[in-house]
Amino acid sequence: MIRLDQLTALRFFAALAVLASHLWPLAEYPNALQPIARTLFHEGYAGVSFFFMLSGYILAHTYQARLVEGRIGAAHYFTLRLARVLPLHWLVGVPLAVLALGQEGWPKVAVNLLLLQAWVPRADWYFTINEPSWSLSDEAFFYACFAGLALMPLRRLGWLAAGLLGLNLGVVVWRVASGQGAILAGDEPTLTHWLTYISPVTRLLDFLVGMLVYRLPRRGGTGAEVVALGLLLCAMVAYPLLGLPDVWRMQLAYLPLMALFIWIFGAGGGALSGWLSRQGWLILLGDASFALYLVHLPVVHGALAVQDWLGDDALPWLPWAGLVTLAVVTLSVAVYRWVEVPVLRWMRPRIDGWFRG
Repeated sequence: MIRLDQLTALRFFAALAVLASHLWPLAEYPNALQPIARTLFHEGYAGVSFFFMLSGYILAHTYQARLVEGRIGAAHYFTLRLARVLPLHWLVGVPLAVLALGQEGWPKVAVNLLLLQAWVPRADWYFTINEPSWSLSDEAFFYACFAGLALMPLRRLGWLAAGLLGLNLGVVVWRVASGQGAILAGDEPTLTHWLTYISPVTRLLDFLVGMLVYRLPRRGGTGAEVVALGLLLCAMVAYPLLGLPDVWRMQLAYLPLMALFIWIFGAGGGALSGWLSRQGWLILLGDASFALYLVHLPVVHGALAVQDWLGDDALPWLPWAGLVTLAVVTLSVAVYRWVEVPVLRWMRPRIDGWFRG
């Protein structure tokens, strides 16, 4: 099967963007990067759109033909996908759950560890234990849907995506028209936040678009790559500067730009893709991006606690952010190499044996 190393390398930058969006002191306190932190870094949550869309693209690349031709069964495929995400989710989540059990309670812990939290439209449920794990709840839903979506004719898949697009547009218009378009009430996420950013049904659109983009004829080149990258970065700066409401930016405003970005770079025909696919260190960091995504916020919270204990002036916020980033990247590579890879190597042949034996 053709490797898509350029997309693997880009996963690192998407995970790094999510990390940057959580380094909020850079936006709040004076430092050399404050203007960028209030625009480009703040919009790092768009990296979630990249991951959801890329998930549809990669699963279509890896499993669609095998499912259609009957070379792998739906249960076998789904078990392999769960084995990809659950061990690391539990590795990070269980210790945090033990620490938070008195505050959160068993129901929230159980819902989180079973990857059901994104179905509950309350932030104190979907952001419990390890906040970024809400997206794994969405991914588990996508994985379950994919076994059926992979068998759909292209036209029906397109109509389904169009229907979801219409539904998502309708929800945004309804919330704005009813005066409920804000995603925060004070510091607390609103129902609009869940409807436009968290809900598995809402975000299924990103996944479907990724599947559809994979089916498009491959089109790529250096010029196209520069344009696609430039448009995405410009939007991440321009949207907040222009005051585009968050309710649009949570998903829909980035949808066409991210689709273009993945379509162009997925073709791998340009100089940027060629360079990315030759950088072994970037491919390693991209492989470790799942670990980075799961470990980064506990590290950020810990670093903030230390800074608070030492006093806000103990370390300037810019070097603080640099040290946090270095710690997160180093930890993610260690977790990937010494936990994630060995566990997957141990589990995969056994899962294959269950279904082929």
